[in-house]
Amino acid sequence: MNNMKLRLLVLFGLLTSLLVSAQAQTSNNDVAFVDAQGKVIPNGTTVVLNTVKEAMFPPGWKEIAGEVYIKNTSDKDLTVTLFCRINSVDEGNVTVCALGGCTPVEEGNSTEIGSQPLLAGSERESIAIEHTYEHSEKGSITLKITTKESDSEQQIEGPSITIKFDTNAAGIASVASQKGLTYDVFNTQGTLLYKQLTSLSGLPKGLYLVRQQSAKGVTTIKKCVIH
Repeated sequence: MNNMKLRLLVLFGLLTSLLVSAQAQTSNNDVAFVDAQGKVIPNGTTVVLNTVKEAMFPPGWKEIAGEVYIKNTSDKDLTVTLFCRINSVDEGNVTVCALGGCTPVEEGNSTEIGSQPLLAGSERESIAIEHTYEHSEKGSITLKITTKESDSEQQIEGPSITIKFDTNAAGIASVASQKGLTYDVFNTQGTLLYKQLTSLSGLPKGLYLVRQQSAKGVTTIKKCVIH
């Protein structure tokens, strides 16, 4: 009886070890999304893009464009693939350019944008996002990374982030005193003016781009007008 229990315990231990090993192979953090300053954007973050300009085409349309980056943070050479899925878009077109590809994204499918090797310690790679529309900019997309080691055919799940298109900047100043929030403040040319502020109440009058980060790592970028 004792031998039977021992064999069952050994079998259970082996199964547990295999399960943990399999889970470790299905997701990792070897590659990360980072912002313009090289700061890691945590998995699951929503980044808001809201700077509007006139689109070159079609005439009369508007455009919201932004940029995030991919960086190999591991000590291994990896092949990295970026996928994009439209969650919802009121109207217009979304195009994402990265990793050697530049692809219009269609609703209903996860679209492969590009794939290329990223060497350990290499520079970050840009992800350029463009949303053109006529009347309503509202919508969001999800960006997701998979990786593959050079000597393996197994695709490993990486992080994902949501990109939200929303020109409504109202409310950012009113939450300046919320606990745990910090703000990096840029001018409209993208120059960093203030870092890790805990309140926006002391800013001089003007128009700013503000990157807000919560205590949980949720990052949003919005326009802020100080009167």
